Amino acid sequence: MSAQLQSAGINITVQQLPLAVQVVSFTLVVYDHAITFAQEVTFFWSSSWSPSRILYFMIRYLALAQVCLNAVTTVGVAKVHNDLVCYTSIHC
Repeated sequence: MSAQLQSAGINITVQQLPLAVQVVSFTLVVYDHAITFAQEVTFFWSSSWSPSRILYFMIRYLALAQVCLNAVTTVGVAKVHNDLVCYTSIHC
C-alpha cells in the first residue's frame, strides 16, 4: 500500500511527488518568461553589454535550461518506471 498526499482535492502518491514538483517548477518558469519577455526586450536587449546584463541573462536562461532538462529527464525516468511497473504487473 502506498502513501497518499491529499490536499485541495489532489491525490498524489509519494512516488509521483518528484514528477509533480518538476511540472510545477517548469510551468512557473515558463510562465515567468512569457509574461516578462516584453519588458526584457525593452530594458535589457537594447542596452550595451555590461557585467550586470551578462549576469541577468546567465541566471535567467540557465535556470530555464535547467528546469527544461530536469523536466525531460524526470518524465523519461517516470516513463521507464511506468513501463517496468506495467511489464511486471497484471494491471496495466
